[in-house]
Amino acid sequence: MGIEHPYTLMSMTATEDLELVQQLADVADGISLRYFAAGAVPTQTKADGSPVTQADREVEQAIRDQVKASRPGDLVIGEELGGHGSASRRWIVDPIDGTANFAAGRAEWSTLLAVEAEGEIVTGMISAPALRRRWWATRSAGAWTGSSGDEGQGHREPLAVSSIATLDMATVVIWPLGAWVAPEHAAAGRRLIEIGADGGPLSDWADTCHGAVLVAAGVADVFFHMSAGPWDIAAAVPIVEEAGGTVSDLDGGRSISSGAAVYSNGRVHQEVLEVLQSAIAR
Repeated sequence: MGIEHPYTLMSMTATEDLELVQQLADVADGISLRYFAAGAVPTQTKADGSPVTQADREVEQAIRDQVKASRPGDLVIGEELGGHGSASRRWIVDPIDGTANFAAGRAEWSTLLAVEAEGEIVTGMISAPALRRRWWATRSAGAWTGSSGDEGQGHREPLAVSSIATLDMATVVIWPLGAWVAPEHAAAGRRLIEIGADGGPLSDWADTCHGAVLVAAGVADVFFHMSAGPWDIAAAVPIVEEAGGTVSDLDGGRSISSGAAVYSNGRVHQEVLEVLQSAIAR
């Protein structure tokens, strides 16, 4: 009888997952910053019209290699290299979210990492090394932000959503603004901003790599992710929810594969969904 790999004898704890997520972020940051420091990064255009670089692929491959070594029973789903098969645990990866910013030398980009266990996103990490900041959460342990860099993980601060109770008092963020966004989603996003008290595209906020972190920090009350894959959404789910907010698809469900997502402080979530559904149905 052979000796089983220790991984198969026990389920991973949230603490163990979070430790590995931090390690993966360190690996990703090292690769991406090396490319970023070299100056403008050549891009290619993917079939969906979005850009990709060699750094995206290298980061994702490094993450896959480390997950395979540390969690051999887990499946990795990535934006650039895909992923097939089934497993009770999945790692969902966007190696460089904000590739256009990354390639142009702007600091607003990040690596998104999430752990899904039995269909539930249990841990999420958004690491923005050029901004020297990370946001992370794991279930029942709160959502946090802290500095990152050569000194390692710095002092952490808890995240908490706002107390705004109605959409007409809310700050609304929308993204992306690319031509690939469905026209009805773009129109719905504009309608949200018209009703809200303040807001605009994510690019209006300096030093921000993902609209969900604005919601988790209480800076914004709503983020409508108008066109998004599961790797764009997954990492932010526990961060917003552990900060006290709500994340859903446009039907109010929990799918991360519907092509869009809504993140809010929870108090205005139903009102936001009603506006979006009405605008999209026109």
